Amino acid sequence: MKKILLVLGFIIVIGACLWMFFFTPEKLTPDNHAGKTLYYTEITGAGVQKENGRYDYELTAYDEKGKKKKLSFSAGKQLREGAYVQLYYTLLRGVTHWEEVNFIKLPKAVQQQYRK
Repeated sequence: MKKILLVLGFIIVIGACLWMFFFTPEKLTPDNHAGKTLYYTEITGAGVQKENGRYDYELTAYDEKGKKKKLSFSAGKQLREGAYVQLYYTLLRGVTHWEEVNFIKLPKAVQQQYRK
């Protein structure tokens, strides 16, 4: 019985350490890129306005290596047609933050995707 309690206690301690490592408060803030993958997309078409006044977008985005991914996110205002947007993405929470960027600030692999 002591061995079972010892192993269970060890698992709980390891779990708590991993939790603190992966979910530090600064990683949980939406606009902090720590622990998030950056994707880039071009706004094509108007977003769908929901009852709460937010605009929903579902667009194809590219990471810094040019890998394609379909992402959904919402914004408090309608985004400008043709604007390039940097998206902060996490596996569990999805897109947590977005910001508009200039074409020249996009990674080279993403620029090549939009020059096609």
